[in-house]
Amino acid sequence: MAISSTPLGADMILVMDNGIGASGQQLVKNRVYSDVRSDATDDDLYSVAQSLLGLQEQTALAVQRRNLVEIQDV
Repeated sequence: MAISSTPLGADMILVMDNGIGASGQQLVKNRVYSDVRSDATDDDLYSVAQSLLGLQEQTALAVQRRNLVEIQDV
């Protein structure tokens, strides 16, 4: 059985520090930017993320990419 995968798109997720909770745990805030081009390189995505993070008040903790891929039997 042969399997084929087709990229459908991606999301860019900016994970930011949102302070400390009442019990001392770190709170995070995620901003999700949908419909990122699936052919965008990680370098391109990171460059855009750094530009957007420069506009945020919170401190950045991480930049994440979530790829959406359709997998099918061929």
